[in-house]
Amino acid sequence: MYQSRLVQHIRELSAKKRERFRQFVNSPYFNQHDRTTALLEFILKKADGRPSGLTKERAYKALFPGEEFSEQQLYNVMSYLNKLYYRFMAAEHIEKQRYQEAIFTLEEAFDNHQFDIMTNRGKQLMKKLKKDPVHDSEYFHTSYRLNHAMGYYSGTYFDRAETNTFQNMLDELDKYYILEKLRNCCHLTANSLILNTSYNFRMLNELLEYLRANWPDFEGEYSIVMYYTALMSMLEEDNPEHYQRMKRMLAEHMKSFSETEGRDLYSFSYNYCIRMINAGHRDYQVELFQLYKQGLKQDLLLDKGLISEWDYKNIATLGARLKEFTWTENFLQEYQEKLPTHRQENAYNYNLGNLYYNKGLYEDALSALLLVQFTDVKYHLSTTFLLLRTYYALQDTEALLSLIETFRIYVIRNRKMTVEQKRGYTNFLRFAKKLVLIKHSASTYSRKDFEKEIDELRDKIENSENVINKYWLLEECQTGAKATA
Repeated sequence: MYQSRLVQHIRELSAKKRERFRQFVNSPYFNQHDRTTALLEFILKKADGRPSGLTKERAYKALFPGEEFSEQQLYNVMSYLNKLYYRFMAAEHIEKQRYQEAIFTLEEAFDNHQFDIMTNRGKQLMKKLKKDPVHDSEYFHTSYRLNHAMGYYSGTYFDRAETNTFQNMLDELDKYYILEKLRNCCHLTANSLILNTSYNFRMLNELLEYLRANWPDFEGEYSIVMYYTALMSMLEEDNPEHYQRMKRMLAEHMKSFSETEGRDLYSFSYNYCIRMINAGHRDYQVELFQLYKQGLKQDLLLDKGLISEWDYKNIATLGARLKEFTWTENFLQEYQEKLPTHRQENAYNYNLGNLYYNKGLYEDALSALLLVQFTDVKYHLSTTFLLLRTYYALQDTEALLSLIETFRIYVIRNRKMTVEQKRGYTNFLRFAKKLVLIKHSASTYSRKDFEKEIDELRDKIENSENVINKYWLLEECQTGAKATA
C-alpha cells in the first residue's frame, strides 16, 4: 500500500496542501463516506513513517475493526479517496485562476435561468476584465465565454440579437486562438532547435500573413505581439530587430504580461542570445548576463520555487567567463538548494568545475568534473567540452587526444542531435585536434613556421560558419601566436 499511487500522491503534498485536502474530504458536500475520511486520516498519520506502517492489513484493520480482511473492500475505499483527490486537484486549480469561478457562476446561472445573477455577475466580470492590464490566454478565453453567454442570453430571452456582443465574442475567440497558436509554436520551435524533432504547424504561415496584413488590430495586444516577435526571432535569426523588440518589451511592458508570459519572454530572449553566442557573436555574452541578473531580481527564473538546472548552468558559465567570480560563487551557493533535488549534485559539481577552470585552478576543476554523471546529452556535451579545455590547460596531450576521439565518435553516433549540431561539434573537434597537434609540436617549428600554422588555422576557423565554441578556439590561436612573439 505504501507504494500505491494514492499514497505517493498524498506524500508529495506539502503540509499546507495536506491540510486543505483533509478539509476537502471532511466536507459533506464532497464526501459522505466515513471510511473514506478514516482512510485519509490513517494515511496522513503514517505517510512520513516507515513503509511497514502503511500496509493493506493495517489500513483495513483501522477501517473495518473486527472484520475479516477483504482486499476488494479496501480497494473500493481507496478508489473513492483517489477520485476525491482528483476533484481536489481540479478545485485547487480553479481557485488559482483569475476568472474561472466567475465565468462558471455566470454559465451555471444561464443554465438555471437565473438571469438576475447573469446580469449582475456579467457586469461585474466585464468591469474586472476592462481593468485587467494582462491580456493573456485566460483573459481572452474568459472574455469570449462572457460575450458568448451574454449574447445568447439576450438573443434567446429578449428576442433580439446583440450584434456587438456577438462580434466581440468572435473577436475574443480569434485572439485566444492566435495567442495560443503563437505560444505553442514558439515553444515547439524552440524545442526543435535543441532536439532533433520537427512539427507540422499547419496554418501557421496563413496566420502570420493575416497578422501582418492586420497588424494595427493587434499591435496593442502585447501578449500577441510578444509571442509573434519571439517566434520571428527563431524563424529569422539573422534579423536582430526581433530580439531588440523583445528587449524593449521587457523594459517597457512587463506589467502587461502574466508571470508565465514574463518567464517565456525572458526564456526566448535568453535562448536568442545563446544561439548568437554559439554562432560566434561574443558581444551577446554581456547582454545575456544582464538579462539573467534582471530575471533573477524579478524571480522569473524560479518556477514553483525551483530554478532550472540549465538556467543555473548558463548563469554560472557566463559569470565565470566574464570573471564575475565572487558573484558567481555566491550564486552557486545561494541557488543550489533551489535546484530539483535529483539534479543538485550534478549541476553544482559541473558548475563548480567550470568556476575553478576559469579561475585557473585546473586540478580542482578536474576533481569536480569527474563527479559529474552523464545523465543526458547536454551534460555529456558540456562536461566533455570542459574536460577537454582543462586537459588542454594542463598540457596533457595524450589525455586530450583520446578525449577528442571519444567525443567525436559520441557525436557521430548520437541520434538526438540535429545535423547542424553534429556539424558544429565535428568542426570544433577537428579544429581542436589540429590546434593541439600544432601546440604539441611547437618545439619542432621555427617561430615563423609556427606563426604561419597558427594563422592558417585561425583563418580557417574564422571562415567556418558552424563551429561550436568558436570563441575558445580563436582565443587559443591568439594566445599561441602571442606566446611566440
